[in-house]
Amino acid sequence: MVSISDEAIQQMLNGEVGICFFVHRSVFYWVIDDRANFSLDAEKDYRAYLDKGHITESQYDAACREFRGGILKLDESNFLEYLSSAGGGNATDEMVMMFKTNDGDVGNLLELHARVERFNLTGSGLLKGDFMAASRLASRLPDFYVNFDRKIFLHMESDRFHENLAYPDWEAGYGDFCHLVPDEARYWSGRADFWKVRFIHGWDTMLPAL
Repeated sequence: MVSISDEAIQQMLNGEVGICFFVHRSVFYWVIDDRANFSLDAEKDYRAYLDKGHITESQYDAACREFRGGILKLDESNFLEYLSSAGGGNATDEMVMMFKTNDGDVGNLLELHARVERFNLTGSGLLKGDFMAASRLASRLPDFYVNFDRKIFLHMESDRFHENLAYPDWEAGYGDFCHLVPDEARYWSGRADFWKVRFIHGWDTMLPAL
């Protein structure tokens, strides 16, 4: 099952690892892993590197053997094998605790949420420090959605084109997938819905210096 440590939370903030919501045969799973491991068809990338001369044939062969434990193409048939190595599982109390009311790195989350709500309503109320807090919280939210049952791949990394590694018959792209995650699975929701914090990035340039 998923285990959340302070180190893992820091790795999320650094962008080293990410969180993906998987659906496989009507069961959902949360997985925390290296972001590259959420690609579906990694062979496309390595083949392109080889064709462009960026890697040698031997490096290509090694990558095919070693990437994601040898699972170069992630699909419905080998997902559970990948899951066992990645240590994924359904949402746990530990994941919920990433959004506890008071956080040492962020402050009072409910107060932050209230200021975000006020900003959405009136256009004012946010503080400069809220943007770093929002970044920290947003790093604990999922950036990837993979549904093997419906053949849907979505991500929320605007500067990447992960959809290029999806299979031809899949619906894939960059976009918000919160509506596709069942309410019961939303570990960031409770007394407040912290999904909203990921949309205040960049608003700090609109505020006067404090």
